[in-house]
Amino acid sequence: MPTFTTKQLDNFREAAVSLKLFSRAELTDEKDRSLIEKLYVDPLPNEQVFKTLLAPSTTLIVGRKGTGKSTVFQRVQHEIRKNKMSAISAYMDIRNVFEASQIDPGMASKAEGFDNALSADQLHKFLLYKRFFQTLITDLRDELRSQVEQSFLGKLKQRLSGTSSEVFSGIDRVLANLEKPDYENIGGFVKKEQKVTSSQKLGDKESVSGKVGASESGISFAAEGSIETQRADERADEEVYTQLLMRVIGVNDVLAELKKILSALGIKHLYLFLDDFSELPREAMHVLVDALISPLSRWSDFIKFKIAAYPGRVYLGSLDATKMEVLNLDMYGLYGGSGVNKMEEKAVDFVQRLVEKRIQHYCKGGSATYFNLRSASELWRSLFYASMANPRTLGHVLLYAHEANLIYGNSVGVQAVQEAAQRYYEEKIAPFFTTGRYKIAFEERSSIFSLKELLERIVSRARSIRQEGSREGGSSRSRPFSSHFYVAHDYDDLLLSLELSFFLTKYFEQSDRAGNRVSVYALNYGLCNKYQISFGRPTERREDRLYFVDRQFDYNGILREYMNENQEIKCEDCKSEFDMAMLPALKMLNMKCPSCGKGQCRVVNLSKKYGDMLEAISPELLLPDAELGIMQILFAEADTLVASQIAAELDCSGQLVGRRGKNLAERALVEREHSGSVYRYTLTHQAKAAYFSDSNEDPLSLSDAG
Repeated sequence: MPTFTTKQLDNFREAAVSLKLFSRAELTDEKDRSLIEKLYVDPLPNEQVFKTLLAPSTTLIVGRKGTGKSTVFQRVQHEIRKNKMSAISAYMDIRNVFEASQIDPGMASKAEGFDNALSADQLHKFLLYKRFFQTLITDLRDELRSQVEQSFLGKLKQRLSGTSSEVFSGIDRVLANLEKPDYENIGGFVKKEQKVTSSQKLGDKESVSGKVGASESGISFAAEGSIETQRADERADEEVYTQLLMRVIGVNDVLAELKKILSALGIKHLYLFLDDFSELPREAMHVLVDALISPLSRWSDFIKFKIAAYPGRVYLGSLDATKMEVLNLDMYGLYGGSGVNKMEEKAVDFVQRLVEKRIQHYCKGGSATYFNLRSASELWRSLFYASMANPRTLGHVLLYAHEANLIYGNSVGVQAVQEAAQRYYEEKIAPFFTTGRYKIAFEERSSIFSLKELLERIVSRARSIRQEGSREGGSSRSRPFSSHFYVAHDYDDLLLSLELSFFLTKYFEQSDRAGNRVSVYALNYGLCNKYQISFGRPTERREDRLYFVDRQFDYNGILREYMNENQEIKCEDCKSEFDMAMLPALKMLNMKCPSCGKGQCRVVNLSKKYGDMLEAISPELLLPDAELGIMQILFAEADTLVASQIAAELDCSGQLVGRRGKNLAERALVEREHSGSVYRYTLTHQAKAAYFSDSNEDPLSLSDAG
């Protein structure tokens, strides 16, 4: 039996923790020097991901949580600073900026009674977006100042005999103007009666004007002028409203000041990294693209956006996707261009390189010290299955293996990886349904439990295949592999939420037995271990490469049945409902409602199986996502945590946790106590009883006997 010193155990733990760091958590040594260059492992040969992000072009990097989007951002920013390039960078955690931009609801209510003013809803959005943009510019200014002071630009700036405040005085003046209590006159409409019909054509012009002014307790709002639009389609209101916002913010002024400052410093490019883009609400995402990213991309030849987003949750507006570089960091996006064997080999290699690089740095030795490498290929493959080549998931699995094996003197083998993956599923993935029932919007709660029904059907089918004991056309097997299934591409959107929550992973695309291209999905490795589903595929014969598209893994029927029973189409405006058979026709109309002619239709997921349970939940228990997440972390860890520790698990900022933690403390759901300069948070008995009393129940209710 191997034995490990305390230092060896601590070093391995540090290596595992470094992989599971959230978002912008910096990789640094004991002297606070960056380790990003030393520890960075590119998922593609010749550091292709890093080099693509480093190029002076707008880039969209797509991937689920933990795929390394923020890490490659850090690597590129480090390179910009180190090599004294003719560029400078700034980073924005967009979700945190949005959280910080929430407005005082009392301010909007004071303006509701103004005659001829914007509607209460329009005013609320206007103030929200203005504050959002204001915060964004402030953060950009602070990032730039910090980099000028700390980088090679500091010496150059001194030669220009300008202090930091002088260099940035232009932006400071713009921000001061934004903070004035009375707004400048602006072009745009305040109130408009408009009917958009299908007969209106592109090119129609319409001019509107209005003026409204009021003042109460130092709050004032004034607007007058006119504006023309050449778009008279269903997006006309939103596009004109965006132009109104842009004139208020003064983007041209900000752009001119940035050009002036950067040109004086010899800077040709500003790289603006926008992280957590998909965490924004849909409307805020639209405003960010339409009012900032798109115009700046068109007007400026020196601002290069680097945007991190989730699959399927990207809004590009008028951005020309053909002029953008797009990188997909999920496994299939990285390695799916060749056969399934090559894809698996490349993914396993990436996992092995990641682990060995961290072990080599933190542990000053080889992986053989900690891992049972008698079946090395099987071990690395099991780590690939457990993580699906997701670095953060890999960090969690290694940390659990450390806690369950290494500290007891046992090296990490395949079984240890399987047990760690199951623990990761039970503690980090499955609670998606536990807390999902307490989300504020009933429609969202219903949608989550509708997906729970779908997952239960998929898992039950996989278990029944296991029980059948043989595969079609093959030899008898006591427990055939049944972890993968395939569906038509049309169902990818339906499975996206389960994929983003890591219950599923898109594994590959290939042709089924009938020659149709299909998407192959893999169930979560830890879930499979929990429910005794054999993971993977046979590899003894050449024809086994087609195993995943064996007809018994055709789940199209399951998804069709689910859609017919649990989905409906509803107009957001007039609430008209339509049969799912109309979906193809509605898509051809861009989901425009055929009843009212103006509303947008969307597919709504309903949960009939769990409908009564959801209806019975007390409204007093409903909470926003962030607050539910904080409580879930505190419950899972069963310990007192500071905001930074909670934020590391939720992949958000400590400031966000601080704001939401205060709300939870006011509701007596967490205890919030000072500990030096920070607060420590503990889940109260009241919260445990109300939200987690049934936490020991199996999160899935399966129809098969198992």
